[in-house]
Amino acid sequence: MEISSSLLVAVMFIIILSMGIGHILVSAAAMVDRRVARRIDALHVNWMLILLLIYFNFFWHTLDLLATEEWVFASFLYIMAGAILIYFATCVLLPEMPADESPDLRALYFDVSRQFFLMLALLQVWIIGVDVLLGAGFTSGGIVNLATLLLALLLASSQKVTVHAGGTVVAWVLFLGSTGLRSLGMI
Repeated sequence: MEISSSLLVAVMFIIILSMGIGHILVSAAAMVDRRVARRIDALHVNWMLILLLIYFNFFWHTLDLLATEEWVFASFLYIMAGAILIYFATCVLLPEMPADESPDLRALYFDVSRQFFLMLALLQVWIIGVDVLLGAGFTSGGIVNLATLLLALLLASSQKVTVHAGGTVVAWVLFLGSTGLRSLGMI
């Protein structure tokens, strides 16, 4: 049985993504656990959901990794860097909390927002690099990534609730819009 380098890259990528998805699901389960009274924060939950959708999108694009015929170690490391980066961003936004603790999620969100959004900005740069690495070059989808990069930098530099609320709406529009356009073959 011959195992391709593409399969090895895809398996490692999926393992790291699965860890992040699991982390989000554990955090979501803790939020709905009624044994501990937790006040849910809309900003925090929205970014948790956006992260989950980003993971699912990355998982879906694993097919692109499998379609790549030849891999070199440097390319493998680059692909893993993105998976690790989103996993770290997830751990920053959703730190493990003792089961009996009820954190102020709004305060937590703003405590970690700079680090979280800088990681999301780096993730956008990584995505643009992946397009180049996999041979697509800078695509029309890259424009969405540039817009998301600028949004992440704006959110990293602000501590204003109104900026973050508006930025969250813009993030949803960018994500859902690009997903819709991609499904129509327009990007």
